[in-house]
Amino acid sequence: MKQYRVEIVEDDLEYSQFLARCLDKYGAEKEIAFSIKSYSKAESFLEDYKKACDIVFMDVELGEGFLNGMEAAKKLRVLDPTVLLIFVTNMPQYAPEGYSVDALDYCLKPINYNDLSVKLDKAVRVLSQRDGIPVRIKDKNGTRIVSSGDIMYIEVMGHDLMFHTASEVITSYGGLGEREKELSGANFARCSASALVNLSYIRGLYGDEIEVGTDRIKIGRSKKKAFMEQLNTYLG
Repeated sequence: MKQYRVEIVEDDLEYSQFLARCLDKYGAEKEIAFSIKSYSKAESFLEDYKKACDIVFMDVELGEGFLNGMEAAKKLRVLDPTVLLIFVTNMPQYAPEGYSVDALDYCLKPINYNDLSVKLDKAVRVLSQRDGIPVRIKDKNGTRIVSSGDIMYIEVMGHDLMFHTASEVITSYGGLGEREKELSGANFARCSASALVNLSYIRGLYGDEIEVGTDRIKIGRSKKKAFMEQLNTYLG
């Protein structure tokens, strides 16, 4: 059974409890176990935050404390650029600002279970794609085994291969072409001669650059057409 950690930041106790009940119902239907923790203030949420979290439901209009939900989301992205963020709000005009913090989606109040389950389907699909396959990486200390779902991108730097994960950069060696073949079925795509990207970590597209986590990566001219086709297929 899949298990995911969810944190709810909502100052309305009724809505917080409702979201928890919806998650329990969805989990029972889909055979997924959710570990749920709730906060009424953004400050306490950020103080306790650990990167092991999978999904955060964030109320935009937090009534108490110094931070509202959008401000808290910006601080969250510094701590964790990859956790799935779903805003809870009755003000849809916040949607454009949500792109700046890579929000996965919005739940508009009043929330109903059917709408929420569609958003959870999307979140679970993204999380399952991150589970990945085991990847062996040789570094100076030996051989590391890392899930492909934890690798944000791989880049060539001199004679080294740099594996950028959500928590560290691992220096190894070998050919990028070999890694491209190895990861061909794990949602990786070559965006340039020197970079192989996990499509699930792309946060934005800006002209000839993509944003992966907190980094910007150039799209090579010769790779752009094929890369964009792969990205569009991945996004559906």
